[in-house]
Amino acid sequence: MRTTLLTLLLTTVGCQSTQATSSTSTTSTPPPVKVNEVAAALAAGITLDADDPATCQPCHAQVVAEFQESLHSRAHHANDALYASMRTMRLAKQGPQIAGACANCHSPRDTKDFDSKAARAGVTCATCHQLEGVRSGDGLKGAAALIVGPEKTFRGPHDLVNGTAPLHATGAALPALVDGTSLCLACHGEETNAAGVATCTTGPEYVASKDGRSCTSCHMAEVEGASGAVTTRTKHRSHRFAGPHQQHRLGGPGLLDDAVKLSGRFEGDAVIAVLENTSPHGFPTGFPARVAMLDLRALDATGKELGRNITSDPMKDHPEAVFNRGYVDAEGKPSLAPFAAKQVRDNRLTPAEKREVRWKVPAQTAKVEARLRFFLLAPFAAKQLEYTGPETKAVLLAPVVVSR
Repeated sequence: MRTTLLTLLLTTVGCQSTQATSSTSTTSTPPPVKVNEVAAALAAGITLDADDPATCQPCHAQVVAEFQESLHSRAHHANDALYASMRTMRLAKQGPQIAGACANCHSPRDTKDFDSKAARAGVTCATCHQLEGVRSGDGLKGAAALIVGPEKTFRGPHDLVNGTAPLHATGAALPALVDGTSLCLACHGEETNAAGVATCTTGPEYVASKDGRSCTSCHMAEVEGASGAVTTRTKHRSHRFAGPHQQHRLGGPGLLDDAVKLSGRFEGDAVIAVLENTSPHGFPTGFPARVAMLDLRALDATGKELGRNITSDPMKDHPEAVFNRGYVDAEGKPSLAPFAAKQVRDNRLTPAEKREVRWKVPAQTAKVEARLRFFLLAPFAAKQLEYTGPETKAVLLAPVVVSR
């Protein structure tokens, strides 16, 4: 009798065959079912398209659903207005060759035809899983650093005997995925502009921190539940790729809330805010137009507001409370990082740094509310880009109240 899908699912729970249990029935016990038969039944009628995550859904439903919520799925300029705005400005100022440099990380599956189906798909499943390895050194970034494996061979962080899946080949665990860092830093590691000025230093920051955690430890945390229908594992690493963009889009607590510990104390007529960077890289890091600001609000015993450390211009009111990078052009005027001749400020928190920020409080202050505001796009950068999208609005992190 032909084995039905229901029978397959009842007798096999995932990526290994399972012995059937004894039964009081007089019928004979069916033989164990191989995983590839389960996957074949689930994927019936599906033709694998390495650049269409929807074709991975029958067997890997949960990770595909998570991926679709991630910024990786929106990496192409047609799907990310902020990236499109920066890309357009760079093309106008620096020439058409910039498109290929951007595509290296934003459309790594096709860096020649910027509007192909593969390019528009962004950073897809195949980008990370259809690989043989990652080249390091020599300034290679993005697609240029990726060693693409045979077509339809997909590898992950676990050893899988070839033949396990019906639609693609499998194999030994991919070291660049196992270590949880090498593949990530191919795009999120280090960047300099045409003048040789550093614009992204997440990789060197991470290396210098000598922190034992990997990128995936924080950005792909383990979550409860199987990754799809063909696995016996009860947990998997989330493919939402947690970060400030996700928190900004979805709202509520997120990765940013755990990035910096905020506390404080009073010393005479001043409050001392204490910020501790708990991440293994700078804060903020990555895109150089990000900025975090420390808002301090003085209150009297009744809760009435007496004053704030920042009222209009943060860099004039309280520059020590602004955590960012600052750049100038060849004429010494403030500049966006890609066009800068020099970096003139880096007030970000270094990995594991604990920093104190002092603010003289108004008389009658009984307590101070301290809160971090995080901008994916600093107000100055938004003005330069003439960008008014949602990334210009701050993510407000949970406040901390410091009492006398």
